[in-house]
Amino acid sequence: YLGKETVQNVFITRFSNGIFEPLWNRNYIHHVEITSAESIGIEKRGGYYDSSGALRDMVQNHLLQVTGLVAMEPPSSLQADAIRYEILKVFQSLRPLKKEEIKHCAIRGQYLESTIKNEKVTAYRDEEDVPPDSVTETYAALKFYIDNWRWGGVPFYVRTGKRLPTRVTEVVIHFRQTPHFLFSEKCVTPGNQLIIRIQPDEGILIKF
Repeated sequence: YLGKETVQNVFITRFSNGIFEPLWNRNYIHHVEITSAESIGIEKRGGYYDSSGALRDMVQNHLLQVTGLVAMEPPSSLQADAIRYEILKVFQSLRPLKKEEIKHCAIRGQYLESTIKNEKVTAYRDEEDVPPDSVTETYAALKFYIDNWRWGGVPFYVRTGKRLPTRVTEVVIHFRQTPHFLFSEKCVTPGNQLIIRIQPDEGILIKF
């Protein structure tokens, strides 16, 4: 997954632009969102998908890899071992969830029968090769923290799912608001955002 050119754009954006790296820390970033949403269902992969679910299919592999690219320290070189070493340090800094935190920091769900773009779509449990009592998730969302000097106190939100309103994979960096508002409350706007679109229509957008 890290070999995809669009995913590598996350790495390039960070380390080839001098304007971003000085801001890439807890002092300027309020929170980070990493999303992989699909508008399609499981597409006749019921046998495979029901044994894995959204967490294993996307989160623990692809989205955590993207998290590593977003959160890693600058590597000593572009050698694969140097990059893996820095990503591993990120994973070692992930704060374990306590049992009482799970209900506030993790969500699982399944898509139901509905109509999308005037087309009727079936519920997950009615898909081919899916047990009618399946509890496998087709949507998963996590909130977690990386306990290190760069990211201490900054929440990361990772989510993925099938049959969602739009198809998009992106990283959104939400920057903090200014510490003091000079203008009226009616003029207050959300903090700036850096959006790194992985698919479709890959690109980089800064929202003010």
